Amino acid sequence: MPRLIPALSLLLALPVMAQEAETKPKLSVVPFALLSADINPRASTKAVGMLSQEFKSAEKFELVDAKKKEADAAADALSEARKAIEEAKEFRAKKKFRLADEALVKAIGLFQKNVGAITDIAEVIDAHALLSAVQYNTGRDEEGLKSLSTALGLAPDRDLPLAATSALFARVVTETRKAVKEATKGQLVVESTPGNAAVLIDGLALGATPLTVKDVPPGLHYWRAALPNGETQGGIIEVVAGKQAVVKAVSAAKDPESRLLAAVAQNKVDADALAAAKEFAGAVQAELLIFGGLSTKVGKGLMLDSFVYAASSNEVRRLPRAAFDAELLNAGMEFYNLAGEVAKKGGQTGELVKVPASVSFDLVGQSAKVAEVKYGVVPGKAAAAEALEALEGTGKEPGKDDGPRKPLGPRAPLKKK
Repeated sequence: MPRLIPALSLLLALPVMAQEAETKPKLSVVPFALLSADINPRASTKAVGMLSQEFKSAEKFELVDAKKKEADAAADALSEARKAIEEAKEFRAKKKFRLADEALVKAIGLFQKNVGAITDIAEVIDAHALLSAVQYNTGRDEEGLKSLSTALGLAPDRDLPLAATSALFARVVTETRKAVKEATKGQLVVESTPGNAAVLIDGLALGATPLTVKDVPPGLHYWRAALPNGETQGGIIEVVAGKQAVVKAVSAAKDPESRLLAAVAQNKVDADALAAAKEFAGAVQAELLIFGGLSTKVGKGLMLDSFVYAASSNEVRRLPRAAFDAELLNAGMEFYNLAGEVAKKGGQTGELVKVPASVSFDLVGQSAKVAEVKYGVVPGKAAAAEALEALEGTGKEPGKDDGPRKPLGPRAPLKKK
C-alpha cells in the first residue's frame, strides 16, 4: 500500500502539469510598418519571422499567427476579363465585329474596376489595341483612334503585336504613336494615407508616395499603390495636356490589424492604435502583441522601434530599440535579446507609453519629401524591384519589355471602309 502512494500522487499531478503546459500566454507579432521610403518591403517580413522564431525558441509563449488571410475577390473578375478577350479574338476572326466589340468593352471595364489586382499591364494595352482594330474594321475611325491612343498612351515605346498583322493598321499605329509622343504632356501626383506607399503607373514601379510623375502622356492611365498596412489600391485617372492630375490612395480596411499598421506607418501610437490593438488581441485571443516600425538610421542600417501591448491591462510599453544592417544579417542577437526581455517580464517589459506617442523620435517633425520622377523611366533597378515586390510578391523585375509578344490570335487584314 505505501508503494501506491507515490504512484497515485504522480497520477494526480499529471492533469495539473498538463494544464500548466496548456496555459502559456498567447503572443502575436504583428507585421512591422515601414517608416522610411528606402526600406526593402521584405525586411518587415524577415524581421517578423526572425523575432517570432526567437519567441518560439524561448518556449514561454504560444505564438499566434497574425497574418491576414484575405480572399482575392478581384481574381475571378480578371479571369472573366481574359476569357472575354479570348472570345473577342474568335469573334473578330469570324468577322463578328459587334460581338467582339461587346466582349472587349466588357473586358476593359473589368480591368478598370479591378486595377489593384492587375499584374500585367500588357494585357490591358493589348485589349485597347484590339478594340481599336475592331472599331476600325466597322468604320468607326474616330473611336478606333481614341482606343489606339489610349493603348499607346499606356506604353508609348511598346510595339503592339497587332500592328504586325496589317500594313494599314501598322501605319495608323506609327502615326498615332508619333502624335502621342509629340503631344503636350501633363503631370500626375500620387498621394496616400498612410504615406510611403509603393507606386506603379501603367505597370512601372516608379517609387513611393508622395510622388510626382512628370511628362505623362495625356489620356487614361492605370495606377496602383501598396499601402504600408498591406492594402493594395488602384484605379484609372485621366491626365490632361498641360495640367496636373492628383490621385490619393486611402486605406479602406476596417480590420484591426490594418488599422494598427496604418497608425504605426504614420509614426504614431494613438488612441485609435490602442483600440485596434485591443480589438486585434481579442480577435486572435492573444494576451500580448508585439508591433512597431522600421526606419533607416544614419548609414545603411535599420532601426526597429517596437512595443508590447498587454491585453489584460490595455497598456502599451516601449521595448528596447534594436539596430541592425539592412539585410538583417546581424539582427539575430538583437531579436534574441528582445525576445529574452519579453520572456522574463511579459507585459511589464519596457517603458510605459503615454498615448499619443511617436513610434520613432528620429522622425518627429520630418515631413515626407515629394519625389519627382519621369513617366516611363524606372528610377533605378533596385528601387523598382523592391516596389514591385511590395505589390506583387513575385520578385519579377519591373519595367522590363520582353520584346514583341505573340499576336493576340488569328486576324483578318484591316480593310479600309
